[in-house]
Amino acid sequence: MNAQLCTGSLGDPVVNITFGTGSVNPINIAGFNTNYTYLNTSCPNDGQYTIASISPNCYNSSWWVLSEDHTPGDISGNMMIVNASYNPGDFCVDTVDGLCNGVTYEFAAWLLNLVRNPNSILPNITFSIETTSGTVIQQYKTGDIPVTNGPVWSQYGFFFTAPVNSGKIVLRMRNNAPGGMGNDLVIDDITFRPCGPKVLVTSTSGSNSVFACEYDTTHYTFGSNVSAGYNNVQYQWQVSSDKGSTWNDINGATNSTYTPLPPIGYFMYRLTIAEGTSINISNCRIASDTIYYNRAAMPVAGISRAQNVCVGDSIAINANSFYSYTWTGPSGFSNTQPSFVLKNVSLSDSGWYFTQLVSPAGCTAKDSFLLHIKARPVAWTIPNTSICEGQSILLEAHGGESYLWKPSTYLNNHTTDSIINITPADSIMYVLYASNGICYDSQFVQINVWKKPTANIDPVQPIYEGHSVVLNGTITGSDIQYYWNPNSYINNSNTLQPTVYPDTSSTFYLIATSAHNCGVATDSVFIKVYKTLHIPNAFSPNGDGINDYWMIGNIGSYPQAEVKIFNRDGALIFNASRNFIKWDGIINGNPAPTGTYYYMINLHENQPTYSGWVELIR
Repeated sequence: MNAQLCTGSLGDPVVNITFGTGSVNPINIAGFNTNYTYLNTSCPNDGQYTIASISPNCYNSSWWVLSEDHTPGDISGNMMIVNASYNPGDFCVDTVDGLCNGVTYEFAAWLLNLVRNPNSILPNITFSIETTSGTVIQQYKTGDIPVTNGPVWSQYGFFFTAPVNSGKIVLRMRNNAPGGMGNDLVIDDITFRPCGPKVLVTSTSGSNSVFACEYDTTHYTFGSNVSAGYNNVQYQWQVSSDKGSTWNDINGATNSTYTPLPPIGYFMYRLTIAEGTSINISNCRIASDTIYYNRAAMPVAGISRAQNVCVGDSIAINANSFYSYTWTGPSGFSNTQPSFVLKNVSLSDSGWYFTQLVSPAGCTAKDSFLLHIKARPVAWTIPNTSICEGQSILLEAHGGESYLWKPSTYLNNHTTDSIINITPADSIMYVLYASNGICYDSQFVQINVWKKPTANIDPVQPIYEGHSVVLNGTITGSDIQYYWNPNSYINNSNTLQPTVYPDTSSTFYLIATSAHNCGVATDSVFIKVYKTLHIPNAFSPNGDGINDYWMIGNIGSYPQAEVKIFNRDGALIFNASRNFIKWDGIINGNPAPTGTYYYMINLHENQPTYSGWVELIR
C-alpha cells in the first residue's frame, strides 16, 4: 500500500468508477472525463488511452500482459490503459457531486505500472481535490511508481473533508512525468467513500458468523463499538439478502444494538453511522464490518408419507440426497442411505419407517412414511362361454374391491360394474381387471356367438313340362345343417345347387337348422311348369256319354287361358275368358249343327296362341 488511506471505517462509495464490463463507450462512464484521445484498440500511443478488459502484448513485449482488470468478481471487467502524453499535464478532470458538507471522505484508486523496463520513464501522478472555484482542498502525490517483477496493482489514496457549504468538488489527476519511453499505466476502481470513526460490531453468539437452524429459538443480539470522532452519533442497521450487492435499512433499527430473527436464508448485517441528521443521507454514512447470519431450513426427506404396494412388489424410496439419514423400520430394517429399494415385500414389511435427518449444516429433523402392503388380488369370472346370436349373458367379476371391463363393446351396464349384462353380436374376448386399490390382476373370458341359421333360394323362371332347372340355395350361420323338401324330382338333395325336374308346378323348400339349437330357417321357391295342351279335333255331343264335350287336356294349368270358337263364317260363337272347362256344342242355347269349327286359345302365360279346328259330329 502506497497511500494515506482511511484508518477508521468507510461508507459505500459515492463514486465508484470501475469502467464497466464488455464493450463500453467512455462517454457513458459516470464520473469519468479526460482530455486524452480515446483509441478503441488495446495499444494506445502517447497522449491516448483505451478502455479494455485485457492488456495484450504491446510494443515488442515492453508492457505487462494483463488477462483481467482489478475489480474483484466482475467478468470481462474493464480498466483504463493510459499512454501518457509527452508533456506533463492533467489527463483527468471531473466534477464530483453528492458529497455531504463537512464529512471526511477517502479518495482511492488502483494503479499499475505497465512498463517492464526499469530504465524507462516511471509514471508519477498527482491527485488533487479542489473546490469548484479552484481552491485546493487536499492533494496527494504518488511519486514515481516503480517497475516491479510482475504486474502488481497498488492502491493510492488520501482523505479529505468536503466543503461545508457545497457538496461538489473537482477531482484532478495530473501526469507529472514526461512521455516517451515509458510512463504507461493502468487505472481501475476509482472511489470516493465516506471515512469516519472505526465501527465494529459484535454478536452475543461469540462470532460474527452466526449459524442457526430453523427450529432454533435463540435470539442473538448484535452490539457495536464506535471509536471517537463524532459528537452526535446516529445509528442505522442494514441487512443484505444478496451477499452484499445491495443493502437495505431495517425499519426501526436505529439503536447501537439490534436483535434480529431472520427468516430462512443467508443474510448479512452491518451498522451504519453518521453525525446527527446526516444519518438520513446514505452518502454521509460509514459502515461497520459485517455479521453473517445463516438460518438454515429444517431438513426434509421429501418423500410421501404413505407408500402403498402389494405383496411381491418392490418399492424405491428416494429421499433428498442433500442430507444424511439413519433409517429404522419393521422386521429389524435399518439403512443409512437416502435412497434404497425394498424388494419382493411381504406382509411383515408393513408399518412405519422412521429416519433421523442431518443437514450438512448440522440441522436435524425426523421424518417417516407408512408402508401399507396388501395381498395381491386374484381376478376371476365366468368360464369361456358360447351363446346363440341375440341371446344375453351375465359377466360376473370376483376377487377385487373394484373392477373394470374392457372393451366396452356390447356392454349393457357400466364398465365398472361387478355384474355385466351383454348381448354380443359377434364373438368377443373381454378382460376383467380386479383391483384392491393398489394393484390389480386380470382375467380373460371368451364369449363365442353362434350365428343363427338363414336360408335363401334364388327365384327361378317357369319351365316346360319335361324340362329341369338348377336351384341356387345359400345358408349362413354357425355349424348349420340343411335339407330340401320335397325330396322327389331332385337329383341331389345334399347340395345347395340341386337340379330339379318337376312334372307339375311345385314348391321346393330349403330348411337350415343349427347344430347348437339356435333356431331353424326356411325359404321356398315356386316352380311354374307349363303343361303340354292336349286339344281334341272332334267330339259328338249326342248324349250317349261318349265324347259329348270338347275338353282340352291340361288346360287347368292355365287358369287365365282365354278360349274362343268361331263358325265357318268367322263369327264368334263361344268365348271363355278364364277357367275354361269344356264346350258342350251349344250356341245361344241351341245345339250347334254338325260341321267344322275353329278355335283360338290364348294362355296369357307368355305362351304362343294356339289355333286350329274341331269337328262337331251329331
